[in-house]
Amino acid sequence: MIRWLALLAVPAAILTMPVPAGLTAEAWKLFAVYCAAILGLIIRPAVESIVLLAVVAMGSFILPVGKMLSGFGNSTVWMVFSAFLISQAFADTGLGKRVAHIMIGRFGKSALGLVYSAALTDLLLSPATPSNTARSGGIVYPIFRNVAGALGSEPGATGRKIGSFLTLAMYGISMTTSSLFITACAPNALMVSFAKNILKVDVSWIQWAVALFLPGILMLAVVPYIIYKLYPPEMKAIDNAEAMSKQGLAELGPVSVKEKLLMLFFGLAIVGWSTGSITKIDATTIALAFFSLCTIFKLISWDSVLANKGAWSTLMWYGGIIGIANALAGAKFFTWLADITAKNVQLAGYNAYIVLFVLLVVSLLVRYVFASMGAYVGAFIPVLFALGLVAQAPVLPLVFLISASAAYGCLLTHYGGAVGPVLFGTGYVDQKTWWKVGAILVAVNVVVYMTLGLGYWKVISLW
Repeated sequence: MIRWLALLAVPAAILTMPVPAGLTAEAWKLFAVYCAAILGLIIRPAVESIVLLAVVAMGSFILPVGKMLSGFGNSTVWMVFSAFLISQAFADTGLGKRVAHIMIGRFGKSALGLVYSAALTDLLLSPATPSNTARSGGIVYPIFRNVAGALGSEPGATGRKIGSFLTLAMYGISMTTSSLFITACAPNALMVSFAKNILKVDVSWIQWAVALFLPGILMLAVVPYIIYKLYPPEMKAIDNAEAMSKQGLAELGPVSVKEKLLMLFFGLAIVGWSTGSITKIDATTIALAFFSLCTIFKLISWDSVLANKGAWSTLMWYGGIIGIANALAGAKFFTWLADITAKNVQLAGYNAYIVLFVLLVVSLLVRYVFASMGAYVGAFIPVLFALGLVAQAPVLPLVFLISASAAYGCLLTHYGGAVGPVLFGTGYVDQKTWWKVGAILVAVNVVVYMTLGLGYWKVISLW
């Protein structure tokens, strides 16, 4: 109850203050509601969906209810919602498990090979699963967790045999694949929304994928190896990986018609998202069509749709926060924020690399106080983008540099992203090791993105 009272007290306090010069009364009220939403996502008096519904209800007493609900008509919200349900089809048809077992058979003859098979599986599923918790924690990791158990590695005395390594590596992998596509992690779409509202730049699905491909794939290749060196498993070779794979595939049986259809629809969706700049078909339209085909051909039942708590929960909180953020943008709040920042923070005139590096470091240092990637993106990305805008930083490199860090920044703690508590909660890895290895991986990411990333973006004419 104390947290709920704090949620009421903060916007109430803001509304008692005089409206700052340059802002309208409506913009100030929207800001008060937005602060309540972000505070709620940080202190979590309840799950995100309940918090945002409460904030929307509270905000409707001081602003038109239409403004509070406008986010539910946003196309990005429905793209994320559709992608959540598409990921359910991978679980319901068994295609996700089949891909994992195939990877185990082909690459699982060693501990390192087993982790790379997990990485490839996660990568293949990432374009259609905006919940890395559902993808990594719900589909991929459980399979490899069972492999660890079958090899006699359980949390505790036998954890270091291979289970601890698999768990820590899976977290690094998940936070890497989450940055590769807009549809690989729900907050990515919120990032795109802020980029449009604050930096006045539209980022398409294919533009994001192309920009993040080279540095992202490099990190996906090196993260397992770095963890292998820092926190090696006792079991290096796995003699029965092929037998495990055959057993798993035998249990699944022959590839079903539903799996074949899902592969076809998934391939068509990737083509559609990739060619959107040419065909002018909106990414949300493609996601909705993909989901519709999954329901029409019964790759996913309506009961499964209704039972997908993650999808409905995300729809509720995501639609709420995007609606408020878009209303703030319409009220010129972010323009005012950029002007105020320009007057008080002197970054303009510095070398672009220095500005980008400073913003990147700041974006990472604050991650220790955020227990949610969504809360971090909603609360802090507008500040970073406003700082970058007034410092005249190159816009697209700023977007992609900060977007990537939003994902890999979760590695600093075991609570930075929702998948962290799922994996850390298994008990395979102690907190000190988790934080230490995570900090090293973040440092490597910073080096890669500040060198290869910025260089690559210059070559492909993003700045």
